[in-house]
Amino acid sequence: MLVLFVIVMAVVSPAFVTFGNWQNIANQGVFVLLLALGMTVVLIARGIDLSVGSVMGLSAGVSAYLITQGLIFPLALLAGIACGIFCGLLNALMITKLGLPDFVATLAMLGVARGVLFLWTAGTPFTRYMTPAYSLVGGQTQIAGFVSIPIIISIAACIALSLLLRRSVLGRYLYAVGGNPDAARLSGIPVNRIKTYAYLISGGCAGLAGVILAGRATNVAPTMGTGYEILAITAAIIGGAALTGGQGRMIGAVLGALTITLITNAMNIAGISSEWQQLVTGVILLIAVLLDRLTTYFKHRQRSTEIAAAVSVDPTAKPVQHVMS
Repeated sequence: MLVLFVIVMAVVSPAFVTFGNWQNIANQGVFVLLLALGMTVVLIARGIDLSVGSVMGLSAGVSAYLITQGLIFPLALLAGIACGIFCGLLNALMITKLGLPDFVATLAMLGVARGVLFLWTAGTPFTRYMTPAYSLVGGQTQIAGFVSIPIIISIAACIALSLLLRRSVLGRYLYAVGGNPDAARLSGIPVNRIKTYAYLISGGCAGLAGVILAGRATNVAPTMGTGYEILAITAAIIGGAALTGGQGRMIGAVLGALTITLITNAMNIAGISSEWQQLVTGVILLIAVLLDRLTTYFKHRQRSTEIAAAVSVDPTAKPVQHVMS
């Protein structure tokens, strides 16, 4: 689909395939990608994080404000990332300790983080925090060609999380918890702790994205991060993460984020207004969710057919034992 889309856009608009446009695509897609990476981890653990956009904005505000107060640059960036991790921890505690549904807990965090940033800024963006170092971190200054610090950071985050999911015990536990929380609990897996780790990762990715975005935008508006949660969820689901949990890969998040960024870029080139862009994004999310549900339905039907076939061949076979094996 991506290859076909690029070919069509190259024919319709030659400006789409220029070096400058792909440089812009690479740097703009970083923020959706970082959020999609964290969202994929949460979805694998059978959760959802609606707060990533507002947490990203709040983390950006923390870093920008601390720089204006004279805190040294590296510590200010670390404080912004820590803010995102702390918000992820609060999400996890509301879910695991208070028993709130993931949707409700993260929706509440969305409102809290956005409200705190708005009250903190008093409706006026944070400015005068930019430095040459922050221009480099934000991607305004390129290292070589279209390669920038945000692109390097996003690639490193993708590799690190991919190794975590594929090679670590935590990664196996995340898939187990998302696939069947009750079976994971009976197997001795600390389900609540694993879900906490998932939300910490999501919060950390949101904090990292916010710190970079503050350097890219050169100011932190009270509404920074609005709408990014939808982009992150859409990218993760397009990339293969299932709302029912237990499924997803980092390479899928990369392809999903690239898809969303390319479509947004194409609409900008075509001069489509932001209102229509939001509509298109919503339609894409709806289609992705419907495809996810259809895939789950057909998988369950196939599984039921296999069980029925096994029982018909051997009437003494026990379906439950077949499924568990």
